[in-house]
Amino acid sequence: MRRLTVSLVCVIALLLVSGPADAQQLDRRAGFWWGFGVSYGWAHVQCDICVADREWALSGSGNLGGTIHNGLLLGAELSGWTHSVEEVDEYLGSLSAVAQWYPNRDGRLYLKGGLGYMVYRIDDGEDALTSSGFGPQLGAGYEFYISRHASIQPYLNLIITIPRGNLHFNGDRQAEGVSLSLVQLGLGVTWH
Repeated sequence: MRRLTVSLVCVIALLLVSGPADAQQLDRRAGFWWGFGVSYGWAHVQCDICVADREWALSGSGNLGGTIHNGLLLGAELSGWTHSVEEVDEYLGSLSAVAQWYPNRDGRLYLKGGLGYMVYRIDDGEDALTSSGFGPQLGAGYEFYISRHASIQPYLNLIITIPRGNLHFNGDRQAEGVSLSLVQLGLGVTWH
């Protein structure tokens, strides 16, 4: 994992010092778009009986949608996180409807907002704890064009649930007021 972190930091630093894109490329954002990202993710489960601070682990996302105009994209995003220790596997995933807005004239910086559904599961092969809920997604990124219709983006996402979910142990409710959260710091690629 340490190698992945160093690699991501080096790629982001290299992209930040690269020169500006051709102005014509900025007008090429149109129609259908899709992309994916690989990231470090930090997941957290919070409730009255939970002790669940989690370490950074592998995370990722995939998204697709349509362009409303050059400064606004609408779509769907699927995000996931996984962590395993001593035969105990944890998974956290979300599916969100998102809007990606480019507030600057150069059209590279974007802000993301959305609403989605998140699920959590921790399983040791015999017993499982599960939870789920709805909540907002916020994010930001910066595009670096690598071709006329493709870009690379370092990004930061935050996905949370409103603390009204339930915690289930092997299907039986154990606690209420559960909130889930996922923070992702990664690098993505998008095609327009």
